[in-house]
Amino acid sequence: MTSADDKRGGRAKPPALGYAIAELPRALFEFACLIPGHLILKRAPRGDGHPVITLPGYRSDDTAMLAMRRYLDRWGYAPYPWGLGTNLGVGYQRIDYEQRMLVRLENIVKKHDEAATLIGWSQGGVIAREIAKKRPDLVRQIITLGSPLADAPEATTVFRIFQRTSAEEITNELMSFMREVSTPLPDVRCICIYSKSDGIVSAEIAQDLVSPNVENIRVTSSHLGMGVNPVVLFIIADRLSQPEDDWRPFKMYSIDRILSWSS
Repeated sequence: MTSADDKRGGRAKPPALGYAIAELPRALFEFACLIPGHLILKRAPRGDGHPVITLPGYRSDDTAMLAMRRYLDRWGYAPYPWGLGTNLGVGYQRIDYEQRMLVRLENIVKKHDEAATLIGWSQGGVIAREIAKKRPDLVRQIITLGSPLADAPEATTVFRIFQRTSAEEITNELMSFMREVSTPLPDVRCICIYSKSDGIVSAEIAQDLVSPNVENIRVTSSHLGMGVNPVVLFIIADRLSQPEDDWRPFKMYSIDRILSWSS
């Protein structure tokens, strides 16, 4: 099997230090951009009402994706938080999260009688993909936001800190988990949104280069601001609005197409 690392032609490198240092101010700026961006985003195409579950990143909880769920509700979907508290899913805890999240997914799908979309930010996207591998019949599509998807955890700023502060056996367990994550995702469409200026997760490992039904969409965004970046939300709205029987690849629209949302 050809790995993502083989296709990249070598081990991925961690994000530049400058991007990592600038993460917080950039994220605050992206949040502020929601004010002008709201005029267009609130008029995004109406959804079909299917359930959409948001999964926060490492050390984040459901408040991190609150703004996104409000837009999902406005667009006509049925948004759900993951409801599992703060995401501490490293080592054995991530297995517990996957099991509990799978039960929640089953209940939501049963309630709506249709498959759900999972939107995972950073490590939330990793958990979403592992769930989809277990029960692809419950998942309509996955959207990941800056998620580390390749067997190269060293290409993240967090891992460099984690490596210095964690026991060796936990670090090794995380490495083993990332090897599982890097395996192809069959049967489920996946949209991977990534940024070359991400200060936490290298753009090289935030793309899926091995799965059959995948789109890798590049944006300009920080890692911490990806869930509130107006362009990212625009892409999410567009991908969610694609009919299952007439799905088309994403293309950055012309200004005429964007302005048509406001008409």
